[in-house]
Amino acid sequence: MIRNFLKVVYRNLFRHKGFSVINITGLAIGMATTILILLWIQDEVSYDRFHQNKDRIYEIWNRAPIDGEISSWNTTPTPLAHALEKDLPEVERAVRVKTDVNALLSIGEKRIVKSGNIVDTGFLQMFSFPLLQGDPSTALDNVHSVVLTKKTAKSLFGNEDAMGKTIKIGDTDHFTIAGILKDPPSNTRFNLTI
Repeated sequence: MIRNFLKVVYRNLFRHKGFSVINITGLAIGMATTILILLWIQDEVSYDRFHQNKDRIYEIWNRAPIDGEISSWNTTPTPLAHALEKDLPEVERAVRVKTDVNALLSIGEKRIVKSGNIVDTGFLQMFSFPLLQGDPSTALDNVHSVVLTKKTAKSLFGNEDAMGKTIKIGDTDHFTIAGILKDPPSNTRFNLTI
């Protein structure tokens, strides 16, 4: 039976070459598109899924009517994080994150521009970004502390140990390196270099 079926398929492929090419091409394009869409969806839903408490981490967004339409954005008033911790017992920890901040890092005459985040002290306790050096519970306690990724530390200091050294960010601010972060995976929304 199967042998007979394959003979009929083979004969029809060669009798109707034009239709066969169109059908096979359409099927191949459809399958390739489906695979690409599934890979894209898998990548999108994998973002920040590596954090230990991923099921307990939420991001707050603003929603407001603008010109008759509801607009949403992920910027909230600065005091909101403190108010949430204080007023809602369900909130264990709240941190503020300012993303994609471009900064000029310099040590003596060496200067590089990197994009990073300005975060609250509890950032490393909330998110599971592993530190190669430093203590995640105290690394960001000081206002003039900074945590660099391994890649950024290497580009600034080479193979020299960067822990405890001072770098200049911007024109005047000096920060002490309090931690070296393992280079983050590509599937995180945080641009972690500094």
